Amino acid sequence: MGTAPGAGIAAGMHPEFSKWLDAEAPGDGAPDHSTRETPPMPPRAVLIDFFGTLARATASVGLDEILARHGYTLPDHLHEVWWSGDLDGVEHAEQSRSREHYLAWQRERLLAMLHEADVHPGEHDRILADLQAGRAERVLEAYDEVPGALAALRDRGVLLVVCSNWDWDLEPAIEETGLLDLLDVLVSSAWAGARKPHPEIYRYTLDKAGLAPDEVLFVGDTWGPDVAGPLAAGMTPAYLERPGHWPDATRPADISGVPVARIRDLAGVVRLVESD
Repeated sequence: MGTAPGAGIAAGMHPEFSKWLDAEAPGDGAPDHSTRETPPMPPRAVLIDFFGTLARATASVGLDEILARHGYTLPDHLHEVWWSGDLDGVEHAEQSRSREHYLAWQRERLLAMLHEADVHPGEHDRILADLQAGRAERVLEAYDEVPGALAALRDRGVLLVVCSNWDWDLEPAIEETGLLDLLDVLVSSAWAGARKPHPEIYRYTLDKAGLAPDEVLFVGDTWGPDVAGPLAAGMTPAYLERPGHWPDATRPADISGVPVARIRDLAGVVRLVESD
């Protein structure tokens, strides 16, 4: 999925970006191309994924734990559904007409998943209530380097835009992390009516921010939504590979030849946009 969009896409980038993306970086582990040649001019904006890129959950109550309380186990194939893997790339404009429509759609999907997991219908409402209570216990925190990196990018005049596969309440989630005042534009897939890597969410985000694709550096930790999708939309990607991060099932085995910078944390983005 990721390599096919990469072929020939460099022509759609800002012409000064493409030469900076191809170099092999020395050192062990994942290459960090942010230590290589920086682009002669910075992008006008950085579009940034939220969860796994800017912030993570440091406390949470998982679905497995909640189901176990009720004597159930979530089948392996439904774990992917729970993490919205069945929705990535899907357009859902009808369900995004309002917060009420979106919440009703979320509830329908959860009930369908519980039904498929052979959970007795009499338990559905109690499990949904436990999930809601568990969400209240979730703690979202910014990664340590993120506030400083965002401030440094702002100091360089870069517009900072979040483009996230999230629910209707993206703004309070970001506010919880303390990053809200460091960001200029927020876009949730719930508002856009499509999830990355569907082209509509990128069009929606660019329109909302008043940007052209070749003015953008897109940063995220998941290959399909944050590299392949932006490449296909004409943007320049940077792939975030945090040490010890959860596996990225969307990343192809061979990414050689794909024009993407690879960084280890958000400080790498600052290095990428700095001019000599």
